[in-house]
Amino acid sequence: MSIRTIVRMKFGSHLYGTATPESDLDFKSVFVPSARAILLQQAPKTLSNARPKATGEKNYAGEVDEEQISLQKFLQLAAEGQTMALDMLFAPEYAIEGEPAWEWREIIANRHRLLTRKSAAFIGYARTQANKYGIRGSRVASSRAALAMLNGAIETHGAAEKLAVVGAKVKAMVGSYQHMSIVEDVTPHGQRVEQWEVCDRKMPFTASIKNARDIMQRVVDEYGRRALMAETQQGVDWKALSHAVRVGEEAVELLSTGHVTFPLPKATHIVDIKLGKLLYQDVAAEIESLLERVEQAAAESTLPEEPDHDWISDFVEYVHEAEVLRRVPRAYPVSRFNAE
Repeated sequence: MSIRTIVRMKFGSHLYGTATPESDLDFKSVFVPSARAILLQQAPKTLSNARPKATGEKNYAGEVDEEQISLQKFLQLAAEGQTMALDMLFAPEYAIEGEPAWEWREIIANRHRLLTRKSAAFIGYARTQANKYGIRGSRVASSRAALAMLNGAIETHGAAEKLAVVGAKVKAMVGSYQHMSIVEDVTPHGQRVEQWEVCDRKMPFTASIKNARDIMQRVVDEYGRRALMAETQQGVDWKALSHAVRVGEEAVELLSTGHVTFPLPKATHIVDIKLGKLLYQDVAAEIESLLERVEQAAAESTLPEEPDHDWISDFVEYVHEAEVLRRVPRAYPVSRFNAE
């Protein structure tokens, strides 16, 4: 017996309202595995119906891709706050193909059990994109100051010396610059290690000064590349920038209201970014501002801290049990055991 699809929907730009003539067509669906797969513990988590592509090859306009996600995997992704699953939870009727099964209606009726203020993927993505595309002066200043200090430390102490030798100087700098902090991490062996974090790059005090300097040199070089990009508008990944803005806006709405609206209220603006109609520095500044709004919305959100894991487990158990019991028992060839 094959898998049973409980919902199939248009996804990506056709869901967001940002499709252009060059857009491909993405579908997402959620399925219940077959009784046999459930009983044998062989149920797939995801299935993909996509044309094999060479490295770097993109879909052509109108090409159809579909990803199928098992019920259990989908609920896990939603509980983790993964953007793809959350987008599917709020997909309106126009995006859904055919009539969804009762299981999907039940999930939608209980989607509040899956939402949390953490929305880890939304917040993490917004933060990553701000760091990746932002060119705010305070970031540049912090990274350059860190690099200058590390270059001086190499001249004084040598490249192989541990970063801890200038620990006091590092901690003094943290109080003077934005985007710098001292954080503590725990190794797999339970050892606590202090790290110097600059523009979200972490450098353990146990690492060599050279290693830390090389990390900061890459950060400074990257900011320089972005500054040049802002001046020339060359080499800009406009599609990635549009995704950064889209996810940031979705995150603010979800954390503030517990809902995501489709098509996106700012769909036209996001399409303009996607088509490269705006200045890079303006979009970069918008992404920086969005990050601040996301962080603020997360701090003020009334969504719960954790999803309802018990409901998720109970629902998956019920659906899987019902799927197994739906199969009509068939006569088993007893002769297989009684053969002489």
